[in-house]
Amino acid sequence: MLIYSMALRRSTRAVTRTAQQTPSHAMKRRHSGSSTGEETLSKRVNSRAANRSAKRDAIAQNSDGDKKKPNDQASNVKAEEPTADDSAGAEKKWKAWSAHATSTPYPDFGHPTNRECQIAYDILHKLHNTAVEAEFEDTNTPETIPFVLDALIVAVLSQATSWNNAKRAMDSMKDTYGSVFAYEEIYNGGSEKLQATIRCGGLHIRKTKIIMSILEEVKRRYGRWNLDHLLEASDEDAMKELMSYKYVGPKSAFVVMGWCLKRNRFTVDTHVYRIAGLWGWRPKEASRENTQLHLDAVIPPELKFKLHFFLIQHGRTCPACRGGSKDTKGCAVLKEVKQELKKKTD
Repeated sequence: MLIYSMALRRSTRAVTRTAQQTPSHAMKRRHSGSSTGEETLSKRVNSRAANRSAKRDAIAQNSDGDKKKPNDQASNVKAEEPTADDSAGAEKKWKAWSAHATSTPYPDFGHPTNRECQIAYDILHKLHNTAVEAEFEDTNTPETIPFVLDALIVAVLSQATSWNNAKRAMDSMKDTYGSVFAYEEIYNGGSEKLQATIRCGGLHIRKTKIIMSILEEVKRRYGRWNLDHLLEASDEDAMKELMSYKYVGPKSAFVVMGWCLKRNRFTVDTHVYRIAGLWGWRPKEASRENTQLHLDAVIPPELKFKLHFFLIQHGRTCPACRGGSKDTKGCAVLKEVKQELKKKTD
């Protein structure tokens, strides 16, 4: 009943929020280097965002008109041709990930079970749903960004840092360029200017290299800065293209898949990886990438989206699960999960 009630409330909020966000998405359209038409955007926001958001949460009760126009901006950008090493690296990256794209790399590791996931979901919902819902209202969150390339850039800015630091970088980009997504201004301004702009968000040199590389390659492939064709692509094709960009790994690709494309993918960040180890949801030696493959394969699809955010919030606030914690009492949620599991087996 808890999940069913939550799903109905979230479904209603999703439809209401979608109607309210349509004008704001149009504003983002005007401040973005992406080039999807207004009518196409309006239809996407009203049908995709509302229906998929409602479906994503409501399903948990069962678990106990313009055509795209060429972008004439940045016509002077001359992207470099990818090297043979770049192509080989992308292919190697894809083969390594796709080997377990639909199955766990640890078939003999029995956790978490579906029931463990459901119990953890219910407990974490009571603790963290209010905070998580508040984050969904943040206009910088990729879930509210209707353009795929824009969401990918935000995913890059959020790599290996806190969300607050990522927002500092985005706010600085708005001050410098007028928008996080002013691709002509960003690219023509050069790397040094972007590095200085996003220094406040951390890892500014690396992130500048990634952003510039993505902008070059997207422009080279399509003649414009737009990846919205991925909205209609299969999961495999979308992942393959996202990971084909230099420096973009499965974690950043999953962020775009889950938040913008609305696919059921479970993303593992630093908090989730740490908790998975503490809770016994991954083998001790598992890398973060393999942990993401494992959890994406075994967590019920209807729980993935919200459970990801619940675990992040828990990793920020739990005395036992926070990074660098010296707590010796153990996680209260984990204890409650074990107690609930034991009740059914006694």
